Amino acid sequence: MIDVENLTKKFDGVIAVDALTFHIDEGELFGFLGPNGAGKTTTIRMLCCLISKTSGKARIADYEIGNPQDSLKIRKIIGIVPDNVGLYNELTAYENLDFYAKLYEVPDKLRKQNIEKFLKMLGLWEKKDATAGTFSKGMKQKLAIARALVHEPKILFLDEPTANLDPESAKTVRDFILELKTEKRTI
Repeated sequence: MIDVENLTKKFDGVIAVDALTFHIDEGELFGFLGPNGAGKTTTIRMLCCLISKTSGKARIADYEIGNPQDSLKIRKIIGIVPDNVGLYNELTAYENLDFYAKLYEVPDKLRKQNIEKFLKMLGLWEKKDATAGTFSKGMKQKLAIARALVHEPKILFLDEPTANLDPESAKTVRDFILELKTEKRTI
């Protein structure tokens, strides 16, 4: 599902990712660990076609990272929860998910079903009409996870999904990730 071979990223001569190689099978839950500054976020951003690679090869499904024709195809089959959740604070939880689902061209009926499904799974359904700006960090993180899933991607990238969460919220997120694994998603 994901193949990375000698993937490298340099910023102004500084090597952020140095000849990284790994393979992730379809349906696998893969943990990418390392200290701050090790290149984890940079690697995720390259794999999500948000920044370009300097060298090396990477494939997501049948698509090649760095091939302009494949970038949009890759973005359609992935979901990402970045280290900065980036929600629209003035929109409600429901409106945030609805907006992103429309960007992914999720049909109306499925869009409404998925929004309800993921808000309920993450314990946010009762807060669907509250603006995201009023949410705690934990609630925003859960909403960002729902946003990443609303279009039912095959692959989910999570960049520090439990950082800055209280123990109860972190457990909810970990349990949710394990539940997603049963759906054969690559995480």
